[in-house]
Amino acid sequence: MKILLVDLGKVIDSGRLDFDFFCPSEEFEISLAEGYRKNALANLCTYIGTGKTAPRNAYPETGVRILKVKNLRGNGIDWEPKFFVTEEFYTYAEKKARVYEGDILMLCSAHNKVYIGRCDIITRFPKDVQDDSGRCLCVGELIIIRANPQLILPEYLITYLRLPIVQEKVRRMVKGQTAHLYPRDLKQLEVIIPPRRIQQEIAEMNAAAEEEYFTRLRSITEEFNATQEIIKNLIINGNIQPT
Repeated sequence: MKILLVDLGKVIDSGRLDFDFFCPSEEFEISLAEGYRKNALANLCTYIGTGKTAPRNAYPETGVRILKVKNLRGNGIDWEPKFFVTEEFYTYAEKKARVYEGDILMLCSAHNKVYIGRCDIITRFPKDVQDDSGRCLCVGELIIIRANPQLILPEYLITYLRLPIVQEKVRRMVKGQTAHLYPRDLKQLEVIIPPRRIQQEIAEMNAAAEEEYFTRLRSITEEFNATQEIIKNLIINGNIQPT
C-alpha cells in the first residue's frame, strides 16, 4: 500500500481526487523533432465544445440524424444504428451541437475513465445525411473538435489524438468520480505540429492502414458468418448445404 500526502490547496485547485493524477504510474515528456513545433489544441481549432443530448421522448424513428456514444468505435464512425431527433430539437441545438465533415468527436463522459478520449473523425456523411443538407448533431457525451485546416490537417490531428501517449495525457484531464472530460481542460492539450508535408504523409499512412484493417475485418467476418451457417445446417439439417 502506498500513502500519498497532498496539499489541500493543490487538490482544490486541480479539482481532482484520483490517486493516479497526483502519483502517475509513468512520467513522460514528448520531445520535439527538428522543424516541429507545438501549440495548445485551442489555438488550432475553430470550435471545441460538447454536443447536446435530447430528452428521452425526443428521439423519433425518423427526423434529423444525431450521433450517440454508440456510434463511436475509435477506428471509424459506425453510422449504424441510426438515431434521430425532432426538427424542434434540431433548431434548438443546431448552433452548439451540429457537426460537419472534418469534425473530430471525442468521448468525454463514461462510467469508467478508460473509455474517455476515444475519438473518430467524420470523413464523409452517409447519403441520407447528405440528402438532408448535411444536417447532423451529436450528443452531450461527445466533444466536437473542429480543426482549423489552415493551421493543422484534421486527418493528422485525429491520428495524433489516438496515439497511446496522447490518450494517456487526455485521461489525466478526467475529473470526478463519474469520469468526465471538460472542453476547457482539453483545450490545453499540447499538440505536436510537424511541417505540412509530414502531416499529409502521416494522414495518408493512417488512412491506408485503416482501409486495410476494415478490408481484412470484412473478409474475416464473411468467412466467420459462412462457417456459422455451415455449423447451423449441420446441427439442424444434418448437412452442410446452406439454407
